[in-house]
Amino acid sequence: MTKEAAPTSLMELVAALGIDKSNVLRRARAGGWRIRREKGRRGRPANLYALRDLPSDIRSAVIAHRLAQAAPAAAPAPAPAPVPAVATTAPAVRQATAPAVLRDWQRATLDARAMICAELDRLTAIMSAEKAICHLIGAAAAGTLAPELQQAVPVANARGGDLGHRQLSRSTLYRWLAARREGNAALAPKPTEPVRIPAWAPHLLQVYQRPQKPSLAFAVAQLPKTLPAGVTAPSYHAAYRFLERMGVIERHAGRVLPRELSKQRPFVRRDASELDPCDVYTADGHTFDAEIAHPAHGRPFRPEITSVVDVHTRKLVGWSVGLAESTRTVVDAWRHAVESHGINAIFYVDRGAGFRNEAMGNEATGFAARLGATITHSLPYRSQARGTMERSHQSVWVRLAKTLATYIGADMDPEAKQRVFRITRRDVKAAGASPLLCAWPRFVELCAAAVDEYNATPHTALPKLRENDGRLRHLTPNEAWAAAQQRGWEAHHVGPAEAADLFRPYVERIARRGEVEVFGNQYFSADLEQWHGEKVRVGYDLHNADRVWVRNLDGQLITIAEFEANKRAYFPQPFVERAREKRAEGRARRLEERLEEVRQELDPPALIEHQAAAELPPIAVPVEDDEFVTNVVEIPARRPAFMHDYGKYEWLLEHADQVDDDDRRWIEWYRTTGEWRDLYGGEVFKVAAR
Repeated sequence: MTKEAAPTSLMELVAALGIDKSNVLRRARAGGWRIRREKGRRGRPANLYALRDLPSDIRSAVIAHRLAQAAPAAAPAPAPAPVPAVATTAPAVRQATAPAVLRDWQRATLDARAMICAELDRLTAIMSAEKAICHLIGAAAAGTLAPELQQAVPVANARGGDLGHRQLSRSTLYRWLAARREGNAALAPKPTEPVRIPAWAPHLLQVYQRPQKPSLAFAVAQLPKTLPAGVTAPSYHAAYRFLERMGVIERHAGRVLPRELSKQRPFVRRDASELDPCDVYTADGHTFDAEIAHPAHGRPFRPEITSVVDVHTRKLVGWSVGLAESTRTVVDAWRHAVESHGINAIFYVDRGAGFRNEAMGNEATGFAARLGATITHSLPYRSQARGTMERSHQSVWVRLAKTLATYIGADMDPEAKQRVFRITRRDVKAAGASPLLCAWPRFVELCAAAVDEYNATPHTALPKLRENDGRLRHLTPNEAWAAAQQRGWEAHHVGPAEAADLFRPYVERIARRGEVEVFGNQYFSADLEQWHGEKVRVGYDLHNADRVWVRNLDGQLITIAEFEANKRAYFPQPFVERAREKRAEGRARRLEERLEEVRQELDPPALIEHQAAAELPPIAVPVEDDEFVTNVVEIPARRPAFMHDYGKYEWLLEHADQVDDDDRRWIEWYRTTGEWRDLYGGEVFKVAAR
């Protein structure tokens, strides 16, 4: 006889369906569920419902609820019904696939098999296991199963193509039931075998993985030339499928070198929450993405902006603008940060020339040593390591540049960019200025306003706070700085008098007969008489060359030396003005060379037989009476004796036509000295080959 499942109570229906009593009773009355009056708990009469008379969805929910409420046994639970001896048995040890590493098709097959096993559980509650299996097989073949179960049958079979329409079998269902005893994960199909690498694959990668980035079609076309005998070249689609099965990093190796490939590799996200303000400052230079009027001549140019950001609060604490990236701009930005917000412990910067020089990193005279700060440089070509600084460029300076008509960034329309370019050049040529170019004082004001706006804007890298209206938003850099001060943190500041000397550049020089020399200028003080032939530290003002401050190597002030004489300029010449003159001379020399090249292109020399005869200057020729012709060529003056290296360098600049191989080797050496870097600031001296 068919085994009849135990009836269900009203409370069990409430728990299984997840609805209240009134809704269960309403559905029972509407569906005409048959009621049994039996004794319940404590001998009280209870209304019970026959499980087989309930609708299929209600019956499934009750059976699932009973299975979930079943107490776990110490040993593996037996099957819901006795399994005949003819059924296939599962192996003693089965390696179940971990659900976390399953692919989508494996997970879908597992879910479909689990659904069919659950349906067998529901059927075995009202009939034997054998009858339940036969009923399920027949219903699946006839297509009378519930829609979701009917759709799960081909998925559970895990067969593609025409085999996907294959129906269930008795042995398959018994195998799934036996596998489920070890857990639902055992129902997942076994993972596919590892992809076999074709014989042509290494040869394809040799052609495809090149920095020139050849297309796959080109690589497939070239492959037969490199394949060994007996190996058949693949089709384009076979090669494409093989590359698609490779990982992204493996596929791009060779086509992208390690520096670019690192942008796709995992990275370490740094946490700045444990820091305090002024623990780490990071700085970087940025070429402004818009043209403004040059403060000297009014022509369009792009200024260089150096900004300093506090890593903990993301506050832009210091900035400076200059005509080009240089140590002066970096020092001025750092000075602004220290004077306005406090001395930092670490200065995290890149390896640019503005950050790696004697003025910044010298152990005795460098700014970092005098501040007590540590300069740390990021790895080369790793701008993502300083993402805080790089992102601030977009938030402050790029956003400001987009407000100007002369914006020349990548987002600017090419036609509009070209039109503005022509208008500004035409206006400057006609009137010396253009209304589209922002004036230098106005540009400095806009920079200050942009910094203030950035520091007052919520930053996504900072914690959130809840406003009075209940909304959450991120802190602004100003609020993060104030919050640190409320916690008891205090910054270390320097006074105005101390800052004036603290940020004064110092170089080491040798005192000789009461004089020290800085950038070709001679400074004298009688107090230096006892320091003849000894090294001293000489501090100078970037904008005033009237005096220098001389200290001993221990940092003690010796004297203030006044400007006395200069072989190349009678009046003092400030360092900034000298740098401008050098830059202007170099530009003029390059323009003259280009102009001469244009003239030669317009008037090329004629053939030799058609050239006009040129009159050569007379030369000195001896005569019989040992007298010479009076009209002779003057012999060039001999090279003077040089007292200083910079004097020799200046003479070679002016007499490039007399530079020989020994001079070139000397120039290469001189460009490695600290005197050359301090005096010429990185200007490259190129001598034309003779």
